[in-house]
Amino acid sequence: ISISLASCLAVCNFGLAQELHKHFEVNEAQNIEKLSLSVSTKSGNSFINGVDADKPLEIWGGNENDMAASTFKIQKVNSIKIVNANLTCKDHVGINFTEALTRNIFADNSTNDIWQLNLSEHIPFDLNLNYLMGSAKVDLSRLAIGNLKINSGSANVHVNYSDGNMNTVAMDTFFVKVNLGKIIIDNLDMTMADDIIAEVGFGSIALDCGTDWKMNSKVTASVGAGSMTILLPPAEKPILVKINNSALCHINLSKDFEKIGHNAYGNSAYRENASDYLEFSLDVGMGSISFIDR
Repeated sequence: ISISLASCLAVCNFGLAQELHKHFEVNEAQNIEKLSLSVSTKSGNSFINGVDADKPLEIWGGNENDMAASTFKIQKVNSIKIVNANLTCKDHVGINFTEALTRNIFADNSTNDIWQLNLSEHIPFDLNLNYLMGSAKVDLSRLAIGNLKINSGSANVHVNYSDGNMNTVAMDTFFVKVNLGKIIIDNLDMTMADDIIAEVGFGSIALDCGTDWKMNSKVTASVGAGSMTILLPPAEKPILVKINNSALCHINLSKDFEKIGHNAYGNSAYRENASDYLEFSLDVGMGSISFIDR
């Protein structure tokens, strides 16, 4: 493992052009079965991408991050390397959720804080991503993600597979949680996840199930006072929806669904053939969930 603050390069990513400096790297992949990476950011714009590289992990920061107060903790348990990265600029040391909410309301988005994380396509990862405020773009194309956990305070997070290449291993659990921010998930089918968990407080989550669902997966979703929209897979995919709702919530099912039991609804493909189906288990308080046909 080596840490370098001297290296720099010019990068233009998602429309943001800025000179980046290397803050941290894991440069040895030998005898590592998996890298378990936890990342916490308090502000700014964060980007995660897969790269064709031998180094398992590199973390770069923008010019405004030169005086970063980031901390990195590295340990190894058997053949799994564990990295905890707390990416913080000195201006944001000690900031809490209330302060983050205030800054968002008054449009302090800390756009000069940029974090770029490059993950090697050649090693499996478990990812635990925590974003207090700001924005994050997580491109999982060609990566091998065994478990993915995303927590958003008031941040806006976009997860996608930009080049259409799905997760290279079957994912165990895909978990997303948002308090006041917004999370958008494109091509959820490309995660190859068995269990999908989505939790909304006062914010929103948009799930695009994609067009090529191969897994017999279960989506467990809970909405407090926020909203969730679900873009369904093509009509030929059998889908079962189970709902535990309150009188204060709003649930909008597409016309293809019919009631088949107590708080249970199936689309026409499910009613014709109830095998190899996608199941949604919903718990809704005062919020709303809408299913949209593709």
